[in-house]
Amino acid sequence: MGAQPLAGSSWSGRGRRWLPLFCGALAVRLLYWAFVHPGWIPDSDADQYVQLARNLAGGRGFSLQYPQLEVHPTAFRPPLYPALLAPGAWLAGDALWPARLLQAVIGSGTAVLAGVLAARVGGRRAGVIATALVAVYPPLLANDTVTLTEPLGLGLVLAALLLVDDERWVAAGLAGGLLLLTRPNAYLAIAVLAVWAARTIGWRRGLGLAAVAGLVLVPWLVRNQIQVGTWKSTTSDGFTMSAVYGLPAQRVGHFIDPTEAPEYHDDHHILARFDEAEWNDMLMDEAIEAVKANPGYVGDVLWENVGGYFELAPSLNTYPEVSDGRHMGFRRATLPLFWVVTIIGVTGIVTHRRHRLIQVTALLTAQFTVLSLLLVAPPRLRGPFDVMCCIGAGLALSHLWAVVGGRTVVSDVTMVTTEGDSARTMRS
Repeated sequence: MGAQPLAGSSWSGRGRRWLPLFCGALAVRLLYWAFVHPGWIPDSDADQYVQLARNLAGGRGFSLQYPQLEVHPTAFRPPLYPALLAPGAWLAGDALWPARLLQAVIGSGTAVLAGVLAARVGGRRAGVIATALVAVYPPLLANDTVTLTEPLGLGLVLAALLLVDDERWVAAGLAGGLLLLTRPNAYLAIAVLAVWAARTIGWRRGLGLAAVAGLVLVPWLVRNQIQVGTWKSTTSDGFTMSAVYGLPAQRVGHFIDPTEAPEYHDDHHILARFDEAEWNDMLMDEAIEAVKANPGYVGDVLWENVGGYFELAPSLNTYPEVSDGRHMGFRRATLPLFWVVTIIGVTGIVTHRRHRLIQVTALLTAQFTVLSLLLVAPPRLRGPFDVMCCIGAGLALSHLWAVVGGRTVVSDVTMVTTEGDSARTMRS
């Protein structure tokens, strides 16, 4: 008999217990919106998502002016997040409040999912503390009232992970497919989840998870082939690679936007932009050749990104923070909290390193972190690491609470052995 959740462990039942924490997290985000950053105006990536949503709402399909000079069908950005923003754009026109409200709701849901994971490892108190930390942690809070995909991506990763733990591999595959429609760099994350599912609930279900995720992605790939001329899920990977590793970027030693840098204003590059797929492939090929000619530059990028990602050189983050819509005064005032949460969080993760949920969470976090460090690493892309640290801090502080109070920490995961198989009761 396979492992089955026991009675009373339904998501709906557990969800009601977490509703007050969700409301608390939402209240914090609304307060941040109202008092810290009420006048935010989208720029760069955030503006592109808004424009995509408005074009969808206006009946122009999934289209964007960037990187061309006219509105055209695009695959430069993944589709799920703009599709979620589109109803608000249809209802409110150019007003941003529906998008910011949706972002706050998504971020609050992510806080709860992080708490649920912590509760399954270290008990309900750990879950409550982890949720509270995610709810108020400035680096995460700053993402949750601007139009960027990180909160949605984090929520889908956590949802897929928890669904695998519940042995709901089909639902986990659906969440994984939606993740691929949100974060195109999540292929390795899906592989990690599929392997974990294969090891814990059987290889057929692991393969099934990957297959379901792939099936969710297929319509988008077919659409891209028909309208954009590529089977790829995105046409922005060449842009990113060229901006980081292209010869112009190597000459100046930092990120160079291929649409703005004079080095890319020759007829060859400008004309290629009118065929998005061709432009993407051209930039990717140029970047690969540049790396082959100077492989040591990868180490230079990695070293600099480590400095910004882990706040060893906070000044490196000034431009990306401004571009991403962060309130710089708030950032400077709260920056020391990063080190506090990171130190406590890593301690909690190390202490609970034998728990399989912590192991897979750390592995997922590591692959997202490495990808960021090898390409671009603004603080907003540090979300998986920050959430993991909040989970770890919840575990560590809960344990400390119990030790100080002279009590034993009891996990919300009770193991029941029957005929050699394990059935789990998850009361989180």
